[in-house]
Amino acid sequence: MNDSKAKIITAARQQIYHNGYEATAISDIMAAAEVGKGQLYYYFKSKKDIGLAVVQQISAEWEHQLLQQILAPEQPAAEAIAAMLNWVLDFQRQQSHYYGCPIGNVIVEMATKDEDFRQLLDQLINDWQTALAIKLQQLTPVITTAEAQAKAQTTIATLQGALMLIKLHQSIEPLEQAVNYLKQTLLKQGRSIK
Repeated sequence: MNDSKAKIITAARQQIYHNGYEATAISDIMAAAEVGKGQLYYYFKSKKDIGLAVVQQISAEWEHQLLQQILAPEQPAAEAIAAMLNWVLDFQRQQSHYYGCPIGNVIVEMATKDEDFRQLLDQLINDWQTALAIKLQQLTPVITTAEAQAKAQTTIATLQGALMLIKLHQSIEPLEQAVNYLKQTLLKQGRSIK
């Protein structure tokens, strides 16, 4: 990827994460990326194109880190689930200010306003849910595929709710509590059936 294009996406990603998509102006992105209008519009036709590029970049990272590594088919189920929960928590522990989930924030803001955003975001969350459901079924073989999908959806919803609360309270505690709760409930259930 061209350096200027990468700088624009990186700057937009930070601005959107900190301020939200709609509150981020093209001028904010240009200033943060230290590029002019001509450079920006050479690579992107609109703010929407930049926003979609940001979501695609985060999706690619999640695909690699979360789906291909942490929840990979060859990973043991209990270890993979624990690693996934730690992955969510570790990202937030690295922050000096809690802005919530980079993907969850865009879902809340854009899913009902723009179909292109909604489809990209929906695909990512569906892929995460499916990969997690497979691990949950490996951990607890007696549950059906539908039950594993429902449990995966509830797990993601619990994490996203906790991420919203850390943003609200500016404290990591709600996410730490949610991760501990999910580890106890998901992993204990799997052990008790084995």
